[in-house]
Amino acid sequence: MSGTFTEGWYRLFLRAFPRAHREEYGAEILGTLMHDSPRRVPSLRETAGLVTAGFAARARAAAEGPAPWWADGTQLGLLTLALANLAYGAGDHASPWWLAASAMLVIALLRGWAPAALPLALVVAFSTSRAMIFGVEATHWAPFFGPAYHDWVSLTPYGLLAAGAVVLAAARPGRLRTRPWWWLAIPAAAFVLAYMPGVREYGMVWQSVRAGTEGVLLLAGVWATAVARSPRWALAAAVYVVPGVASALLTGLPTNAQETGYRLTLAGLLLVMTATAMRRARSLSSSPG
Repeated sequence: MSGTFTEGWYRLFLRAFPRAHREEYGAEILGTLMHDSPRRVPSLRETAGLVTAGFAARARAAAEGPAPWWADGTQLGLLTLALANLAYGAGDHASPWWLAASAMLVIALLRGWAPAALPLALVVAFSTSRAMIFGVEATHWAPFFGPAYHDWVSLTPYGLLAAGAVVLAAARPGRLRTRPWWWLAIPAAAFVLAYMPGVREYGMVWQSVRAGTEGVLLLAGVWATAVARSPRWALAAAVYVVPGVASALLTGLPTNAQETGYRLTLAGLLLVMTATAMRRARSLSSSPG
């Protein structure tokens, strides 16, 4: 196998590192990898090491972002709620107006535009709670208003969206993080599943994709918390996980064993992430200097 291919292979996985790190150390890392034999087959062990070290560098860089940890964690938690709202809107075949408003909220949170996210989050919270505020007849208002819920427990995620947006807009914690566009792959996958022939709404395929995505993101949060020693990912996970677990507890535990296991798994990963963040915080506070 040619050295050109091997070098290209390692350059590809060097992209796991942040851009600034690649610009400063990329040539040195690549030179070390290619030093022994310029024509050798790429090593899977070294490739895995590149990816692991790269994402560890990204986690540490994220912990040193422009906004304080609580603002960054709140932004990320609100983003996950808004993504879930948009995904479920796609699954419900909601009106184009409602999907557009939900998508604009996702983009505002994705790019860190707190002033733009605030009115959109308030609109979403008002729309979903209109039946509780104005009565059952409000359910049949114009399609623009989207879904309406008939109990306060189900409205918890939307209330959190509004409250978090108010906090970010009022506290002005500095420049919020601009997150990459690949997050939009989550609602894109929801749209594909919603309109794919033969896929039942919220059936096994939908539930498996949802649970798998949540599990991967929460595991990544546990790992990032351990690496970067920051509680921001635990806060974001709590914003996303707690409303669903609280809803299951307050409305009666699910009779379906699969749903029970799903909720317990999310809660368990949140507890592990929180414990990791607390342990890291104690170790930092007790370290000399």
